Amino acid sequence: MAIPSVFHDGYFSLLAQVEAGFVNKSWADAFFVSASYSKTDKELQTGSVQNKVYGMAERNSDSWNISARYQKYNFILKNMQLNASLSHTWDHSLTVDTAYRKYYWDGGYIVSQRNEIMGKEPSMRHYKRPLTIMRTNLDYQLNTHHSFNLNYHLSRTGNDRFDDLDTSFEPSKDVVTKHILGLSYNQSLLDGKMENVFFIKDYINHPNIRQTDQSSVTGSKDVQGSTTKNYLGYGAGLRYIIVEPLSIKVSYEHSVRLPIARELLGNGTTIYANVALKPENSNNFNASLFGTWHPGNGHTFYYEMSGFFRKVDNYIQTSIAEKEGTMQYTNVPAVHVKGAEGEMRYDWQGRLQLATNVSYQDTRDQQKYKGDGKPSATYNNRVPNRPWLFGSVEAYYTFRNIALPESRLRLGCTYQWVHWYFLTWEAYGAYDNKARIPAQHICNADITYSWRRGRYNLALECTNFLDKTAYDNYSCRSPDVLFLLNSDYSLTNHLIIHSK
Repeated sequence: MAIPSVFHDGYFSLLAQVEAGFVNKSWADAFFVSASYSKTDKELQTGSVQNKVYGMAERNSDSWNISARYQKYNFILKNMQLNASLSHTWDHSLTVDTAYRKYYWDGGYIVSQRNEIMGKEPSMRHYKRPLTIMRTNLDYQLNTHHSFNLNYHLSRTGNDRFDDLDTSFEPSKDVVTKHILGLSYNQSLLDGKMENVFFIKDYINHPNIRQTDQSSVTGSKDVQGSTTKNYLGYGAGLRYIIVEPLSIKVSYEHSVRLPIARELLGNGTTIYANVALKPENSNNFNASLFGTWHPGNGHTFYYEMSGFFRKVDNYIQTSIAEKEGTMQYTNVPAVHVKGAEGEMRYDWQGRLQLATNVSYQDTRDQQKYKGDGKPSATYNNRVPNRPWLFGSVEAYYTFRNIALPESRLRLGCTYQWVHWYFLTWEAYGAYDNKARIPAQHICNADITYSWRRGRYNLALECTNFLDKTAYDNYSCRSPDVLFLLNSDYSLTNHLIIHSK
């Protein structure tokens, strides 16, 4: 039986938003309040690997959001600017997994003793994840050479879980809160030829974990209850213009990356939670040469070449269970990342744009011994499921005033290449039989026509027009040739009240 072109891959998405605000008031240069609603219904077709097929499972979600943003120049002091925003989202997702069936890619199935995703009893699992985000940024320009920046970021994610059918599932209400406070000092010296920045950041991680089920998988037994941990980050950077076409940048940062909600709490379907996941700590070194060259009227070249080295502790990496078709984020205790990147762009009179880039990122496990003292088989292996060599080429040409005044017709073409890489650790199993994501060569093309200074837009895009086989990071097939038609009309973006 031939595999049908469409098999349980329905998708529906809806978004509506309204925004109103004030500008040029004595108490605010800009103040806006917005509200939005989004809904997504998705038929689940496969797990994290392609050999795990679903034929009836689905995930539906809807969310409400309200947010506000505020901007004020000369806030308290002259040359001080405040930018602040606050938003809260009520997000609710429902994963329905009630069929006792095992499906195949031709749409056929056999009756099973377990449901499709979890391999257990029928389930209608709810995840309510309210999200609160606050950002505050305060800039102060002391003079033309010195400035300061103070910023604060708050992120609070809830995790209210319960199931309508699976009585063995234990409901819980988890909360993960993150605070990041940063202070930076900026210098502009030698008539702007030299710019320096020095910064320090304080990271506060405050999880409150209440879930207890599958503790051996999720690590919940090790982090029960409320805990607070503090991490310090810092760094410095320098940029110097030697001559106009040649500049240098060097930087060092001791960086901290706190796990995001998806990594800690999973997604309720194919990604298991790992509430014991640790933050990444890394020492990062970067150096680059870059510049802009104008060889003639209307011609502009831009280039950048850079190298970097990262020494990472508790590197966050995806781990895939091929038999179950699920994945989980885990820590690799010690990883070194070294690499180089290059980019070049050319522009002619805003009509012709050409660009190319290439990246090499060698990410290797540096843990010589396991926790029990035995040698680690993966020592000096490349971290799996991560592209390490890739590049792209793109070309665009814009015609002006075609058919209508103030119109633009843009033709574009891009080529993307990714070298093959292993899906799992290369130390495990026979080399010739290892799962790997093959090399990929993807070409895309698009045509965009806009008029009335971009108020009206019509776009046609063809993805992978050479019909090459493509995969995502988990060795799942991506769509073959895909045509997209998009129209856009901007009536108005805001209801704005001006002061006189």
